[in-house]
Amino acid sequence: MAQLKLPRDERITLRAAAHHLDPVVLLGASGLTEAVKKEVGRALDAHELIKVRVPSDDREERVEIYETLAEELGAAKVQLIGKLFVLYRPNPDKDKKEVPAEKAPAEKKERKTGAKARNQRKRLTEIIQAEKKGKAKSLPWASTVKKGKTPKGQVKAVGEKGTPLGKRLARKGFSK
Repeated sequence: MAQLKLPRDERITLRAAAHHLDPVVLLGASGLTEAVKKEVGRALDAHELIKVRVPSDDREERVEIYETLAEELGAAKVQLIGKLFVLYRPNPDKDKKEVPAEKAPAEKKERKTGAKARNQRKRLTEIIQAEKKGKAKSLPWASTVKKGKTPKGQVKAVGEKGTPLGKRLARKGFSK
């Protein structure tokens, strides 16, 4: 097989993608054997982009292994740093396997941020959970402020003990 050539921009993108990868194949003391070549081929089929570690201290030997693997497996040489090198070979089977429309991820809506939106989401979640349990009144924030009716039919905030908030202030000596 011939070695795959990549444009510079694609090589740079692949280097960035391979940065966080761990080596998939580790060469042993025997060096480059047929079993190692098969394993690198399997890893390329599974991952497309892989790192390989060569324990040899001889730089010329490492470069030769790098060249040989790329040539025999039809892979692109992406990067060679010390004892690690990165190979890339696109998998034609992955292009054929498209995600069906039912299983395709839905487009994400932009989520509102901030304290007000966060509190609203929290309350909606609590209401949904309470409805599932059948306890709509057991919400922690529902018991702190009760709604009471004044003689004129207006809704007015009432404290925990049931007295209107205005009367509580009047008892303490404050007047309106």
